[in-house]
Amino acid sequence: MSGAAVRAFRPVTIAVDPPRAGGPAAFRWDVAGDPRDPLAVALRHASRRDAEPAVAVVLGTAHRSGDSAVLLEGIARAGASGGRRLVLLHRGAGGGSLLRSAALESPGLRVAVLELPVRDAGPGLPARIARLARGAAPGAELRVAGDGTVTRTGWRAVTLPEPPVPPGGPARPGGAALITGGLGGLGLRAAAVLSAVRGYRPVLLDTTAPGELPPRAAALLCRLCDAPPGADVLTADVTDHRAVARVLGRVPLPVRAVVHCAGVVAGGPVADARARDLDALAAPKADGLGTVLDVLDPGALRHLVVFGSVTARVAHRQLGGYGLANELLRREALRRAAALPRCATVVAEWSLWSGAGRAHEMGAVGQARRMGMAPVPLAPGMAALLRLLRWPAGARAAGAVVLTGPGEDATFPPEEADGRGNSPT
Repeated sequence: MSGAAVRAFRPVTIAVDPPRAGGPAAFRWDVAGDPRDPLAVALRHASRRDAEPAVAVVLGTAHRSGDSAVLLEGIARAGASGGRRLVLLHRGAGGGSLLRSAALESPGLRVAVLELPVRDAGPGLPARIARLARGAAPGAELRVAGDGTVTRTGWRAVTLPEPPVPPGGPARPGGAALITGGLGGLGLRAAAVLSAVRGYRPVLLDTTAPGELPPRAAALLCRLCDAPPGADVLTADVTDHRAVARVLGRVPLPVRAVVHCAGVVAGGPVADARARDLDALAAPKADGLGTVLDVLDPGALRHLVVFGSVTARVAHRQLGGYGLANELLRREALRRAAALPRCATVVAEWSLWSGAGRAHEMGAVGQARRMGMAPVPLAPGMAALLRLLRWPAGARAAGAVVLTGPGEDATFPPEEADGRGNSPT
């Protein structure tokens, strides 16, 4: 697609070599997490005093209260002894984005991330985990399926569906489109696209009141409200279930589309992060999405487009907490898709934008280009949003794509040809 590069995750199957005779198949595990978790128990039983030390962070099927503290505890334990091996073991909770950023900021830290089946079967699992962690590339994220197949993350270029060209002007499907973070630079422009091209009445939900907007954003809002079909502005914290239910209850039209842009951007070294800081970054993204979907009628919803970030996939210095927030957002959106059978659910993990958005407002676009990143220009990015609205419906079609600007992005892994990857030993 002209003006933006779009990539989708592609699992690459890897062969797992059997243990070599006399070869290392264990670690001296230091386990962080719920000590009663069966996997944590199995690791402690398999731990060998004469083996290489390693820290294991054990999490469950979803990110829960206290998991941010466990991730930070694991990072601190691994770093305290000069950079031990750090292995994240989870069943859907995630957290690898934070660990990869910590390793980028502390080069002595060796990180591997393994997503395991919900049911951990077999007495040989600790030894298999040890082999995978020992053979994985630095920062690798591996997924173990229920049948034992192991895949790593690969990428392929994709083309988003073409938007329709309705005869006689834009389609008027009726209904409303809810844009969270709707008074931000990207939210306002997304609302304009949904109104002018798709015919939805925008409902802009934000913590900022219209009177607090800077002049340029205020002018955009005025034009949006004055043009048909008009717009509604609602003021509420997206994490406050009662407030969101109250303001959305005033919307007379059925909400057919949600574009979830809400979020905050903050940076800093992972070593200095506190659990409450990480939770505060994740709240408007993952928790906020859950709040909105709990309030809306799932049967009326046809489109869910979630604005995430490439930082959830690729480590960036000072942005580990922000990357974690976006990883948790992606996982929450794809989990929620199971309850939205008539809705098209897609997570758009953007690079930073030029022309609008927080990075543009902070003056970070030039620095990003010097780092080799490819910012997304405003017009191609909004054109991509229209294509995302053509995503197929249904839980099985729910997915995520990474969108960067045109040209090569030196910070993102290159596309790979099909084939088997390297074999961990």
